[in-house]
Amino acid sequence: MTKMTKMTKFNSLIAALILQLPAHAVYGQQPCDKTPEESLQQAAVILNEQKSKDLWNVTLNAPLIIIDHIENKMYFTAIEDGEVQPFREEEWNNKVTLANSFSEYEGKRYVTIIHAALANATCEQRINILAHEIFHLHQNSLGIENTMSANYHIDEVEGRALLQIEMKALQQALDGNLSGLFDALCVRAYRQSLYPDNNEDLYELNEGLAEYTGAKLSGANMKEYAKARLTYDIKRGYANAFAYFTGSSYACILDQLYPTWRYDKDLSKGMTYLIKKVRPEYAVAIDDAHLRKLLGGYDYDGILSGEREELKSFGNIAAFEDLIKPGTAKLRIINRGNFNLSYNPNDRIITLSDGATLLRNITIMAELGEIKVTSGIVRPNDWSTLYLLPPQKIEGNLIKGDDYEIRLNQGWRMIEKDGLHEIVKES
Repeated sequence: MTKMTKMTKFNSLIAALILQLPAHAVYGQQPCDKTPEESLQQAAVILNEQKSKDLWNVTLNAPLIIIDHIENKMYFTAIEDGEVQPFREEEWNNKVTLANSFSEYEGKRYVTIIHAALANATCEQRINILAHEIFHLHQNSLGIENTMSANYHIDEVEGRALLQIEMKALQQALDGNLSGLFDALCVRAYRQSLYPDNNEDLYELNEGLAEYTGAKLSGANMKEYAKARLTYDIKRGYANAFAYFTGSSYACILDQLYPTWRYDKDLSKGMTYLIKKVRPEYAVAIDDAHLRKLLGGYDYDGILSGEREELKSFGNIAAFEDLIKPGTAKLRIINRGNFNLSYNPNDRIITLSDGATLLRNITIMAELGEIKVTSGIVRPNDWSTLYLLPPQKIEGNLIKGDDYEIRLNQGWRMIEKDGLHEIVKES
């Protein structure tokens, strides 16, 4: 996870999201029986081993901040040449963003780790988390940019269907069926031709290589790890997540096809570029007849149908899109900086015009009361305001709408003017 914009008033919100995010989950396994401090020392030893240094020809030392947001503490330490340095404690007070990421603090760059993320992980995954984030700290020196995803098309119906086929094909390729690799590259080239304004390749370098590094140094079986990560879930969102899965898979495939790929000066052009560079037979061209046959073999029409059906679970998307427009009837909820929001960040989202986002299955605790939404809450990128369809029923402090319910705290009430509903504090 690359660096997040610091928005202090949303740290409680971010906490709720991050702690639910199973980006490094190992299914069905129990948390590690070591203390987080013991796992840090284990990671320090592993990252100092010669095979770890050889992975990228760098020593993966790093200054660390471990954030315990529950106790409002942050602990400063460092991994240096196989040792964990003494801890220094400060009050957290939202001084750095609550995320497994990296942050600037008092003129120095640190890897930041949420204490609860370590506490709830398996022993293997603790190493994975630490190595993943430490890679991000060093990647610029390797010519790998810290790149945010600009791939909203991945969560459009056609983009999702094509991603699903690419992931199926990659699973075959990881099992040694290299015709699956050709299929994956063909469908990928077709998707990128439909959506040319993408940065799939660069985002895969960013998160895919971090994911690969974390798994590789944690001692995971890379092939099985990568295959498991390619398990597609029609209900989840992929615009910001696909690179963890496809990127680590292409890295694993490159290990087999081109063992020295990590040191190739052309790595910055993308992993699929390197595959085609060293194995020209995979330099695919989009051929309509071949593409129709390939897509038919993966039941593309059936996958599209399933994606369209799942999209209906969001309700009337056009009506939600209208909520952003001035003059439309709506319920507007102003964020006064005290939202505590909880939802599944792996759930699918819909990107609307002007970069606004349509969310579902969300609970918000705020000064005004509790908001529960099954489907249909719109948020602009700055989180300043949330929009819902107009309420359908008001019973005392209970407001009911289309797939939502609001229970107001004492001292708050609903007002309406010209179709605009708002919740205000009683004077």
